[in-house]
Amino acid sequence: MFSREIVKNAILRRNPGDIVPWQINYTNVYKDLFGKSYPGKDLDSEFENHIIFTKYKKNVEIDKNTDVDLFGLKWDMSGEDGGDIGVPIDPPLASGNLDDYQFPEFNRDFALEQIKKLENDNTGRFRMFGITFTLYERAWGLRGMEDLLADMLLEPAFIHELLRRITEHHLKLLDFVLPYNFDAVYLADDWGSQKGLIMGADLWRKMIKPYMKQICEKIKNSGKIVIHHCCGKIDDILGEFAEIGIDCWNTVQPELYDLKKLKENYGKDLCFFGGISNQGFLPFATPEETEEKCLEVLGIMSGGGYILSPTHSITPDIPVENAYAIVRAAKKYSGLL
Repeated sequence: MFSREIVKNAILRRNPGDIVPWQINYTNVYKDLFGKSYPGKDLDSEFENHIIFTKYKKNVEIDKNTDVDLFGLKWDMSGEDGGDIGVPIDPPLASGNLDDYQFPEFNRDFALEQIKKLENDNTGRFRMFGITFTLYERAWGLRGMEDLLADMLLEPAFIHELLRRITEHHLKLLDFVLPYNFDAVYLADDWGSQKGLIMGADLWRKMIKPYMKQICEKIKNSGKIVIHHCCGKIDDILGEFAEIGIDCWNTVQPELYDLKKLKENYGKDLCFFGGISNQGFLPFATPEETEEKCLEVLGIMSGGGYILSPTHSITPDIPVENAYAIVRAAKKYSGLL
């Protein structure tokens, strides 16, 4: 069976006794270091990943430590933590006046380039197009996080107009890409901290949910799957994901949730993608401990509706042997070893 169908079956909770799909994403820094240690080897092939993932994300280097993205937002890239993201700086909407910022048209050529990578893939993998820094994150990047959170209370009309314009941009992008042949759209918008929703459930429902629903409905109406990435503790709103149109939730941090209760409470409507902690486990575990933990999590989360994965793209502090152990556990559980 192609990987594509294995992933679809998991997300749509079909054939619960089928193979459990796995996916190990990795940062560019991790890829570069792996290439130096194992020249000529491809990580996706090494990990036998089930998903090919391209992103509508294009940063252009301004200087050694600074990039600018497709929205004109500058990123400080001087950190050395092994990640790829950087830190937003110099918010274009620091003034709080929307007239001071010109919203970009979506980049058709770049979007098509990313879509063609999916369409031209001949491996049989599940094909996923990503819009990262989707809504709330895009808004706080443009405005600045503290000011945006204050505006949610003090300037709600400004927030709604800002989110409306961001949504309008994404809907135009989706109108362009959705007719092409791929399987899912991956949205990424972190709403949670380690303790709960950053803006609280009430403000999320008033200000984030309506626009997320528009985006998800556009994707669902095209016949494609919606996968949403959100870090943090967000159980206050997980029960509303199906209503919005989300089929699968990544990243499922086990340090924040009782996985058994998570599966019992939300597994009927939601596929889970993640569950093996980058934060408190994988950098410190042995391969044997990693395999044991994966088998434990699989026993809780599988039965349809689960993709085994680290909770985020792996970074250089995670031994490659632990990544191989994740693959080995998935194969053992699925009867492939």
